[in-house]
Amino acid sequence: MSRDISLLYPELRDICREFISRCAARGLKVGISQTYRTRSEQDSLYAQGRTAPGNIVTKAKYPLSPHNWGLAFDIYRNDGVGAYYNGDGWFERCGAVGRGLGLTWGGDFKSFKDRPHFELKRLLPDCSVAWVRRAYGSPEVFIRTWRDSVTQKEFDAMMEDYLSRRGQAAASAWAAPELAEAKKRGITDGASPQSFATRQEVAAMIIRAAK
Repeated sequence: MSRDISLLYPELRDICREFISRCAARGLKVGISQTYRTRSEQDSLYAQGRTAPGNIVTKAKYPLSPHNWGLAFDIYRNDGVGAYYNGDGWFERCGAVGRGLGLTWGGDFKSFKDRPHFELKRLLPDCSVAWVRRAYGSPEVFIRTWRDSVTQKEFDAMMEDYLSRRGQAAASAWAAPELAEAKKRGITDGASPQSFATRQEVAAMIIRAAK
């Protein structure tokens, strides 16, 4: 299994490095145990506890793990206490750091707690690879686009289309009055209610609202 951060999706590379830095500032010495997984690696992990010796460690067949798409990384405790010792809530503290950086923490999963696991929430809004798989078909094609410099605007357009197809656009109607009021006050233009806001955009809206 690769531990190479450079094999992650470019946005996640930067977040991963910032995550390690912020954890260190809080006295949490993090090591990276896994980043990108190949087909053979995922198949081998899935077989464990099923057709191969060992315990079940994943529910995902290839290419259904975010690791296959370079959209997730796993960590371990690198302070000599024990790689996965959590008697002092070490992984929960790391989880809080990850959430603050826009990551989904595996410790928040409902059915299969995976405390060492972090994935990029922006591209995996429902904790699955469904939308990116629909957009690109395979991890190989998706990874190839990194070299082709797919823009943020193109990603956002694909994400908005996917969410619309799932009916989430209609589901967000509960916030329509608040959106209308925010638009009236000049906090937002309300042009793309289903799109994801950047940190800069959120900061600007908070400042406008405060005024």
